Amino acid sequence: MSPELKVIVYDEKKLLKNLLNLLDEQYEAIINKEVIKLDAIAGNLETVSKELATLEIKRRKVMNGGLDIKEVVASCNDENIKQAYEEIKSTLRMLEIQKEANDMLLKQQLIFTKKMINFIKPNNGVKTYNAYGKVGK
Repeated sequence: MSPELKVIVYDEKKLLKNLLNLLDEQYEAIINKEVIKLDAIAGNLETVSKELATLEIKRRKVMNGGLDIKEVVASCNDENIKQAYEEIKSTLRMLEIQKEANDMLLKQQLIFTKKMINFIKPNNGVKTYNAYGKVGK
């Protein structure tokens, strides 16, 4: 395994951990309803995501595009790289879980807000029937 690829794997691991920390901060901001902090975190998430994409492109260039990282790590004799790759895989699983939790909380709060707005200012427009016989707005 080339030293360049080793550096990329370690950098990718570091960026993924940073991304997980940002998603944890986002979760806390959603729970505490800190809208300004959410906006700042969104910018940071975008920046880290761009860095991660750049690193991924670099990795693909180093590996000549055709090779799979799983195969390269499996054939490598360096235990540190294998451990770093396993940490990357587990971090990716945690990222997916955290992202789904954040998305679910945001959707719940948006639905609640929409219901409150409809309760405060109901739509008293003329109701019509659609082609299925249901009342539309």
